[in-house]
Formats: sequence, C-alpha cells, structure tokens
Amino acid sequence: MHICFARNSQNCNASQRGRKEKRKDVISDFLEDLPLSDLRNVWFQHDGAPPQKISSVQQFIRETFQQQVIGSGGCVEWSPRSPDLDPMDFFLRGYVKQRVYATPPPTIQELRNRITDVCTSLSPAMLCNVQREVLPRVQMCIVAEGHHFEHDR
Repeated sequence: MHICFARNSQNCNASQRGRKEKRKDVISDFLEDLPLSDLRNVWFQHDGAPPQKISSVQQFIRETFQQQVIGSGGCVEWSPRSPDLDPMDFFLRGYVKQRVYATPPPTIQELRNRITDVCTSLSPAMLCNVQREVLPRVQMCIVAEGHHFEHDR
C-alpha cells in the first residue's frame, strides 16, 4: 500500500490539480497492489471533506469504485458528519495515532513504516469487534436524537 505525505509546507500549497493527481495516484497504487479477489471488498466512504465534493473528484470516485461508494451520491447514503457512527472516527484514527506517536517518529520514512505496520497488525477479530460496535452506536444515536453521544460512554 502506498501512502502520500506532504514533506513540507510548500507541498501543502501545491495547486489543487496537483493534489487531486496525487490522490488519484495513491488510490490507484493502493488498488493495483490488492489481489484481484480483494477488490470486490473495497469501498470508498465519503467523510464530508470539501475536496470530495468537486465534480472531477466525484467522477473519479464513481469510475473507480462504481457501486461501492458510501456517503453523498453513493449507493449507500451515510451522514458526512457522524463521528460517533464512523469506525474511522470512533476507532481507527485514534488507534493508529496512539501507536504511531508512542514516541515521535524521527523521519518521514519511519512515520510511513509505523503507519503501515499498525494498519497491517489489525486482526480480523479486532475489525469484527469494531463492526459489532456500529449497531449499538446507531441505537445510541437514536436515543440521543441525532446528537453526539461519545462523551456519554
């Protein structure tokens, strides 16, 4: 899997076209590295980020992931601002960050290596536990009438 990182602030100020091309390259490289049998299990989930709403980006997402898009305009609708319900928000980002930054990574390459190592160490059992959390969280969201509830847990 290839992960793209900005090395300095000049890279962060690159043209929008350049950033879109980098993202396309990262997604394309990731998909190319997957065994063909795993491709049918890859879904794209919108997180509500403004860059994902640009028409050329939406077109790329539709062409690349076809009917396997979750969120705005996808075949599975999902609230873009639902951190209490999104496994990326309620589990993965915190889990990865805690392990990657246990000690400050000395180089960008070490940061990449740590992220890759943490992601590959996720066990199927761990992911099943995270998946089992979604339904109870949906129920808590209903009880909270759509308001955030994470602080109540």
